[in-house]
Amino acid sequence: MTFLERPFRALANVFGGVALVSLAFLMVAITLDATVRSVLNRPITGIFELSEIALVLIVFLGLGWTQMEHGHIRVDALVKLAPVPVARAMNAFSWAAAALALALLTWPSTLDAIHSFQIKEFRWGYIEFPIWWAKIALAVGLWFATAQMLLYSGLALLGRDQPSTPAPHTD
Repeated sequence: MTFLERPFRALANVFGGVALVSLAFLMVAITLDATVRSVLNRPITGIFELSEIALVLIVFLGLGWTQMEHGHIRVDALVKLAPVPVARAMNAFSWAAAALALALLTWPSTLDAIHSFQIKEFRWGYIEFPIWWAKIALAVGLWFATAQMLLYSGLALLGRDQPSTPAPHTD
């Protein structure tokens, strides 16, 4: 693990922990809502709005953790056939392209998060719920994922972008 990978892993673990807590909340909240809806024939107020926020946290803060664990889906059929220097270049290009794609999402998300924070944006549904902080979390998660892809692009050029313990394959 390089000196750059350590802080990335630490931050990924923090973000991943938040994503896991959000997932646990989502599971419990939906189960309770379904039970109450079945028994009392009415939903728990605010669960829908909170579920939307939880999904944002799960997906965008979980991106970094998935990347650190090499859990994203990759098609590497051509890379496996290429000579090592070419494979490194192909991997570096792929990670850089992923960083560019994420950056194209990150920039407008950041601008939207800044605007949302400035106006203290709320979601107007059955209950008023602040969403500016979730938009900030979304942008932070995207920035982190973009930075990770750039890191892995550099590591690929050095031949160090492979996991130390490969993810299990299902054939």
